[in-house]
Amino acid sequence: MESSVSTPHCSLLVYLNKDAELVPAFTQDLRSFFQKFPMTYELIVLVEAKAHKTLSAIQAEAARSPANEQLVIHQNPKNLGRALSLYQGMELARSQYVMVLDSELASPFGDIFKLWQHLVAEEKVDICWGDRYRKKESPFVHSQSARARTELLFNGILRDKYKDSLQDPLCEALALKKSAWDRIRGEVPLQELRGWYLTPALHRSARLQTLNIIEIPVYDSGKTSKSYHLWKERWNLLKDCVLK
Repeated sequence: MESSVSTPHCSLLVYLNKDAELVPAFTQDLRSFFQKFPMTYELIVLVEAKAHKTLSAIQAEAARSPANEQLVIHQNPKNLGRALSLYQGMELARSQYVMVLDSELASPFGDIFKLWQHLVAEEKVDICWGDRYRKKESPFVHSQSARARTELLFNGILRDKYKDSLQDPLCEALALKKSAWDRIRGEVPLQELRGWYLTPALHRSARLQTLNIIEIPVYDSGKTSKSYHLWKERWNLLKDCVLK
């Protein structure tokens, strides 16, 4: 593994809970993808408190880390949910560029990496946000899963609520500069980070600091994590997007 002293070119965050069976394929695909690029990356794995099988699976993969990978495993002391776990991952990230991944690869590595490329190339951009509507072939656009239907509904509510809103504010495929995170971290209300979605709070906080956000087309296969609780997340979104 890379020396912990060296700073990676990018930090990748992934939340794991009921994902033990996905871990081998996820890490293999990620490592194969980064074989194409002469760069080091930091993979920060945020494991839920009681996800013992998943923890064992990622620990087994840690023993096979290639030289360009710095694998950091953080297990929550108690169940926190994805949103608060990702917040902690942002705090842990050491690279100046941070990307969010999903273990089921609903959005492929290639599309997420394009967000990073735009972020690096465009000096004035603070956040690259995924826009799934511009990938017309995505199952997401055609509402082929309960998660997609939920996100399409609440995306519309958020667009109506905020002037000049993002097209796809609930998209969890994003890349941001650590300097941007340092500007908005204090604006993110920790007491409101519950359940799956970090993006509503991130969206509000970025607007308060008038960060420069661009949206980039990303594919969404419609795959949904086993850790995703449909009705719980609909209630959380209702409180976040409507009842405030």
